[in-house]
Amino acid sequence: MRAAGGWGVWSLRSHLSALLLVSMLLMLCVVGSTVLAYRIPRIEREAQASLQREVAETGARVELLLSAQQERLALLAALLDTTPASRADAVLDKAVRHGDPMRAVYWVSPQGRIVAAGLPDGGPARRASLLGSDLSANGLFRAASAGAGAAWSGRYQSVLAGDVLAGVARRDRRGGVLIAEVPLDLLLQTVEVAAGAGAASVWVVDRNGEIIADTDDGRDVGKFNIRSWPLMQALLRGREIDGRQHFQGADFRVASVHSAALDWYFVGHVPLGLANPEVRGMVLAVLASIAGCLAIGLLIAPAWARTMARPLQGIVARAAQTMGGAASVQAWPRGRVAEFNHLSDKLTEMAQALHEREQRFSDIFNASPVPMAVSDLRNASRLLYANDAWCSTLMHRREDALGRTGLELGLFSEAQRDALRRQAQHGDMKIEFAMRRGDGALLQTQTFGRRVAVGGEDWLIWANVDIGPLRRVEQAQRELNQQLEARVRQRTDALAAAHDALSATVAQLRAAQDELVRSEKMAALGQLVAGVAHELNTPLGNGVMAVSAMADATRRFQSAMQAGLKRTDLRALVDGVQQGVDIAGRNLHRAADLVHSFKQVAVDQTSAQRRRFALGEVVHEMVVSLQPSFARKPWRIDVDVPATGLQMDSYPGALGQAVGNLIQNAVLHGFDGRAHGTVRITAGPAQEGWVWLRVADDGRGIAAEHIGRIFEPFMTTRMGRGGTGLGLHISYNAVVDLLGGTLTVHSTEGQGATFEMRLPRLAPLTAPAVAPGAA
Repeated sequence: MRAAGGWGVWSLRSHLSALLLVSMLLMLCVVGSTVLAYRIPRIEREAQASLQREVAETGARVELLLSAQQERLALLAALLDTTPASRADAVLDKAVRHGDPMRAVYWVSPQGRIVAAGLPDGGPARRASLLGSDLSANGLFRAASAGAGAAWSGRYQSVLAGDVLAGVARRDRRGGVLIAEVPLDLLLQTVEVAAGAGAASVWVVDRNGEIIADTDDGRDVGKFNIRSWPLMQALLRGREIDGRQHFQGADFRVASVHSAALDWYFVGHVPLGLANPEVRGMVLAVLASIAGCLAIGLLIAPAWARTMARPLQGIVARAAQTMGGAASVQAWPRGRVAEFNHLSDKLTEMAQALHEREQRFSDIFNASPVPMAVSDLRNASRLLYANDAWCSTLMHRREDALGRTGLELGLFSEAQRDALRRQAQHGDMKIEFAMRRGDGALLQTQTFGRRVAVGGEDWLIWANVDIGPLRRVEQAQRELNQQLEARVRQRTDALAAAHDALSATVAQLRAAQDELVRSEKMAALGQLVAGVAHELNTPLGNGVMAVSAMADATRRFQSAMQAGLKRTDLRALVDGVQQGVDIAGRNLHRAADLVHSFKQVAVDQTSAQRRRFALGEVVHEMVVSLQPSFARKPWRIDVDVPATGLQMDSYPGALGQAVGNLIQNAVLHGFDGRAHGTVRITAGPAQEGWVWLRVADDGRGIAAEHIGRIFEPFMTTRMGRGGTGLGLHISYNAVVDLLGGTLTVHSTEGQGATFEMRLPRLAPLTAPAVAPGAA
């Protein structure tokens, strides 16, 4: 098995070995990198200082070695000062022929003409061709004529042969110039001797940027000119040069010295980085150390890892035995690693807990009263487990049944087996069929099953329920139901007819209720509506209760039919229907008589008319009309409403009726049981276009639990005793819907009640308005 990323799965030993090796390698790399990071800059700095010293010493040695040639020219110049001109050639020839490294010597007049020449072979013809030659344009002649000391040139073109070699010139006391031609080999040998065994390569560069000599056997002499290089530009300008230069495709560390005596630049350079022998040696030493330590680690790490992993391997082996079902009281393997020992202790506890849990589940499985078994679908549905109930119900011993199929045990036929397999393919299974017990008897069962995956295996857990007795009871119930269906149908039709009659009566009563609400506007019908409503409430309530009871009995009977009808269910239905019909019939007859009596009453109903009026006028007229009712009672009505100034364009009839209902409510409820009482009516202007009107009494007040429902229809505490519960409701609707105002109540029990209207002076034509500032 391979892990994600293609690395594969390693053993613990391999992981530990790799961990030790990687840790060692990282440590060595860090240490080596630290050493290199510390040493390489020091080596570079030491190399720079060493290079600078080496270049300076090389320049000084070259000056010293070439100063001998300058001294010989000085001696020749002094000798020529005392020698006649006719003998000058002989003196110069003698200087060239006596092993002097100079190949030829010319004595040039101040005007630049060769007046004498010293040649190796002294040929008259060659001398004659040279004498008189004009060297005034020669750079070496001009340099010597301009200075007091010697002048050198590494790229001097020979007057004798025309080839390039080294030249040195010196002016004498007469203004003439002695020019000596020196072979380049002599110059190269001088530079190499001066450089000694140094590791750096040194160039000798003249002011024109020409490399005239080097310490590498003349490898770079005449190959390229460095005058345009930033290095040479810095040298010519006398600036400090950068110690790191890049040329010829590589990086070099550079140092330079200028020889004032020769007017040459000595440029030394050594490669940087790994090309530097010291740096390369240091890097190779570090790499060798790492490789050696790694080799030692390759030998030590596997042995160490093997020692550490051995206890864990024993733990894994013991865990595999435990998973296989083996139970052991022996302690799990231990070693010298504390974490492994802790793991071993925890696994020991876990194994014991698993064994106890498995035993507990086995006990629960066997204690189940429902026959249950587990089959392996991948192994021909062979039985894996069977509880005690399964064995006793199907009469098979557990040791005989486990490992065998249901077909082998004779539980079912091949067709039944195929049906079970098709059902199991869907995950959940529910099927009913006859199973054959061990004694050969058939057992009608309903089998429930579920397909589950456990540890990579495909199992079917199934349970059997003996439904034979249930099926026999169902057959008996079906026969009884067939006998009762006709009787139930008859009684149901009768109940439906009674229900329709009751529904019609209820509809008539609801219509009568609406009529009562409208008729309450006429004071003459007030007591009649209250009495009729009270008298109708009881029979209607009883009738509805009887119909509801019969409906509940019908629903219970229908449920019993579905679950299996019994004789007691039918008897309960018949008794309930008879009792309900009797109660409903008596109460509906009573209600019908009351409705018939109520329909005999006829009153005139005036329509609401809109007109302009004074609020005080309407209030006073209503109070005057009610005064006869209070003539012999201890009630008093005080009116404090301005006669003028509160003009309105509204409905005086609705307003008067609302005020009258509020006064009647105060007398009927507020002053009940009291020997005195006062109703006070006040009014005044409110916000622009509005008026307020209050009807207050000093009666008993309104209870807190009733005040929130005071304007609901039929809300009264005196039902059947002169109260209808419609007065305040009609007043509220008249004020809000018709007059376009608001009606609110404020009351504290025992301290009376105050009803306040807020009315617009101009009543709305269609939709009602909302009074500003209304509570």
